[in-house]
Amino acid sequence: MHYYYQKYPYLNYNYFDTDGIWTMFSIPPKMLIDEFVNKFGYKPKTFFDCGAATGVIVFMAQRLGMNARGIDIKKYPYQFNYLEELFTNGKIQIKSILDHEPIVADIVFCNGTLTYFSEKELPKVLDKFKKSKMICAIHNTTEDVAAAQKNGDELITCNKTRLIKPQNWWIDTFTKNGFKTKYADHIRCFCAVPSRGA
Repeated sequence: MHYYYQKYPYLNYNYFDTDGIWTMFSIPPKMLIDEFVNKFGYKPKTFFDCGAATGVIVFMAQRLGMNARGIDIKKYPYQFNYLEELFTNGKIQIKSILDHEPIVADIVFCNGTLTYFSEKELPKVLDKFKKSKMICAIHNTTEDVAAAQKNGDELITCNKTRLIKPQNWWIDTFTKNGFKTKYADHIRCFCAVPSRGA
């Protein structure tokens, strides 16, 4: 079994990109809600997907009763028909987080997104999230690369990543930029809370 299926067995789906068909691996919003409730003791009401891709996660978060929205740097060449409305009604916008106003949401979800920025840009990205309650970020680390190679797999993504760093580097980077952070190993997710709200 490919390493990705072992790391994120919770949710995967196929989608079209400009360079072919890919499989997206993710965490269902319900699991992120559980992390939020464990931290704060109440259910989140708002959800922001930074790197929303085809909109599947935003749609799932809406179905769980949250006011969900998101952005992505590009419009994918194909969206599932039932997701197209998210793009036409503005719930998902095509823009960079660097060009977006600060995000105010209970949960901000980043699926791979943070690895596409440079080390110089990353603090500016994280600064956009400081008005939110909790950041949930999943992405490859150097530990993942080593584990995948041991499994006989190569980790490839539809876009070229720029930051493949160790778990501790990510935790330190969140911390230096004003977040209290843990790596939730049971869902393979970085969970970061702005220090003033922790």
